[in-house]
Amino acid sequence: MLREDDSLRPYPVDAKQDKVVRKILRIKAYGPISRTILLFSNISQRITFCLNDYVKEKTRNRPIERKDANEIIIPCVCKSTDAMDSKYFYAVREGRIWFKPIAAHENARWNLLANNGYTNKKKTPLISVSADGDNIIAIDQNQTIHYGKTNKVICQVSFIRPQWRILRSTVNWRENWFGMEGVSLIVNLFKNPILRPLPNARSIAVSHKGPDTMYYTDMNGKKHPDPYVGVTSIYILNDDGTRIFFADPWLHNKFGNELTGPEDGRFKAETLAASASTIMIIQRARNEFGQEINKVYTRFADFDSIGSNPALKATYNRKNRLAMVRYIPSEDWIQQPSIILSRKARLTKNIALLQLGWGQNNRQLRVQGQDTDGRNGYYHKNIYDTIWTFEVTDNILIEEEEFLSDSIPHTGFEQGPKITEDYKNGILRPHNIKNLLDITLEKFSRRGLNERGLHTKLVLTLENDVRLSLPLYARRGWKSLIGISGENIWKLIIPDEYYNDENVLIREFLQRIFGNKRRCPVNVHERAEEIRITNVFGNCNRFEFIFRNKQI
Repeated sequence: MLREDDSLRPYPVDAKQDKVVRKILRIKAYGPISRTILLFSNISQRITFCLNDYVKEKTRNRPIERKDANEIIIPCVCKSTDAMDSKYFYAVREGRIWFKPIAAHENARWNLLANNGYTNKKKTPLISVSADGDNIIAIDQNQTIHYGKTNKVICQVSFIRPQWRILRSTVNWRENWFGMEGVSLIVNLFKNPILRPLPNARSIAVSHKGPDTMYYTDMNGKKHPDPYVGVTSIYILNDDGTRIFFADPWLHNKFGNELTGPEDGRFKAETLAASASTIMIIQRARNEFGQEINKVYTRFADFDSIGSNPALKATYNRKNRLAMVRYIPSEDWIQQPSIILSRKARLTKNIALLQLGWGQNNRQLRVQGQDTDGRNGYYHKNIYDTIWTFEVTDNILIEEEEFLSDSIPHTGFEQGPKITEDYKNGILRPHNIKNLLDITLEKFSRRGLNERGLHTKLVLTLENDVRLSLPLYARRGWKSLIGISGENIWKLIIPDEYYNDENVLIREFLQRIFGNKRRCPVNVHERAEEIRITNVFGNCNRFEFIFRNKQI
């Protein structure tokens, strides 16, 4: 279990919120877990352990296809053809999905998933797989993403014998992605519901935040239990590693949803992994001395937690303590400690992110590579720990091409194009305030419908070096749920600290421009020649910020 004062934890810890979780989950404080919750927890495991002799499987007069343990090496990280969740290992071989329980004997054989290993009746060959929680996706040779649930896959294993048997192996695969109740039947008639990956995507990963993670904590320390419905997301890293898109079954705009990457969107990730709404990306490079260096980032972000789901209540007010009302903005990217490499130590780009328990603090990060003695294995740590540990896996062969090439120039970390700009010399209308010396719109991006505004600020400079930094946040509207871009919902936030300030100049300015409102709904009009930020009629005093000259 993690220490509550761990330095990497991005959100505050509020012990009172545990009462909310216990109440909603019907768990008595410091008491036994109720039978209802225990049942759901047991179902999430899906594996029955036994020490009895192996019982031969009965089939419908057809032989059982299996692969020996040495034919498919157990994966320690995730690749396009290898995956794992908390229950099973998966591997795509010969166009089909093979699997076996993680709890099975190391010499246990592999069986075909869902009887024949295919995802449709046509038996279309598969090329990749990803799994997490109760979710699994597979991509076929036609670039169609098939999505299914593994909660009906139940196996019996033995701790001491390599045999294991399937009690049930049902996966209800589907190709229709959009599944909003009451809407999908109509919308899917006019919009193609088939989900396909982006061309030449570097990596794709499915995520499921459900019974195994139970809740998440927002940036105000408020816990949000979600034990039964959960959140499903598919994250994809584009062809140059600079853009991360995601799809949600309740969104028809598919991979039209974007999470701006670290370093203001300039970070170039080599690969991506995801689990329980947490994303992990990595980049390797060489410094000026030719030594291998690395960067690892993580972030907890899905359509609900970032506040974009218009069907869920969210607030920018830190004082709001109502249960189930999410505080936004959400968690930012966390730069993880670099993996220190010396002597023969080096890394591959193969990584994994695994969910270990309740809350987003229970995640394990893995990066495959070699240690200082050149032994194969993987580096791992808990998401908020500060030290990486190496686990040896001598049975796993790592091809030389997986490591960072010696031909990589010693130029440090490559960055992508700049996507945010600073717009200076703004104009405020209709007010004429002599004490207002400068207006700047910092780190604004014009790049389409995405999760923007996490770092965007309206900076106002008054006399005597008084500066007001006002966050400008964006959320999606209802239209985005059915694949229509629509307008973003913008809000300009005036931090409480300014209203508590004794400076008369600040007080007068906030009263005159914003009518002493903490949160002002605004419209942001983006044109080629200018950007206008205007208040929504009827919500606060009339104002309009205009930026015509772009300065980087």
